[in-house]
Amino acid sequence: MNTNRTLQRQGSPILLLAHLHQTMPGLPAASFHVSPVAPDTLEISLHNSLDAFTAWREALRLGVPEAKGHNGSSWLVVDGVIDDVPVKLTGFGAAADVAAYVAPVGVAA
Repeated sequence: MNTNRTLQRQGSPILLLAHLHQTMPGLPAASFHVSPVAPDTLEISLHNSLDAFTAWREALRLGVPEAKGHNGSSWLVVDGVIDDVPVKLTGFGAAADVAAYVAPVGVAA
């Protein structure tokens, strides 16, 4: 077992989340994950609302998302860095909605 996995190593993404809570309280509710495997990364996921995904992507000024899918599930993902903290934003949605979302976003970028 790796004994270097401590809460302290997860501090940067936790502090970023606290900062986002204070400075952007109007963003849609999301799920958050800070893993002991990747303790420096804040993962944010939104389910069943690509509008909520857009609000987060725009507020964090992240780039163009990539569409992904597997076994009938579809999602958008975009990575970025906010205040030196790696951030992974994921938005889950219906396959048709994900495909429609990526086409115009990719053209605008």
